[in-house]
Amino acid sequence: MASRTHDEIREQLAQHIAQLIADHGLEPGQARKRALESLSGGQRLPNSAIPDALDIDRALLEHLELFDPHHGQRLRRMRQVAIAMMRSIAPTPVLATGAVWKGIASQDAPIHLQAFPEDSKQLHFRLLDLGLDPEALSLRHFRTGKAIEALGVHWQGEAIMIAIYTPVDFRGALQPTHIGGQSLMERGDVLALEAKLGP
Repeated sequence: MASRTHDEIREQLAQHIAQLIADHGLEPGQARKRALESLSGGQRLPNSAIPDALDIDRALLEHLELFDPHHGQRLRRMRQVAIAMMRSIAPTPVLATGAVWKGIASQDAPIHLQAFPEDSKQLHFRLLDLGLDPEALSLRHFRTGKAIEALGVHWQGEAIMIAIYTPVDFRGALQPTHIGGQSLMERGDVLALEAKLGP
């Protein structure tokens, strides 16, 4: 490892993580841990050699565009289903995030939505009204990292995870996040997702 620069190690790690996510269905955290164990040789790597979320997203998109001929078609369908679900649970404020928002949809990627209902029971009942059987899940709060309630459903052939936040959490949810010296929007409303879908 010593003969390679930190940038080269960082790039190789990002590519390996991307491959584990795309080809083996690992969650990003699991993939990162396995790649570090595999490529570090037991050595502790400097922070400058460890890829950040943006590096991994870029590597994953590159991997999917090179090796997954169905990526574009799958992404478009996932966005269409996400938009339909967002409209179905209106007027509850809901944002899209994750794969459908970033445009990086590996084969096992679910649709991630973030809902901000006045009463979480209302959202649960709305999903029941749609003929769905919501499964209780736990996800991480996008700001605090603490565990929060979520509901999982299968609808129109897609797995959808809906994280449940409070209306107060909506404040600042559409502020950009700063990663690697860049400002990124990590979520958007239905109109913003429709704009990404295109004509």
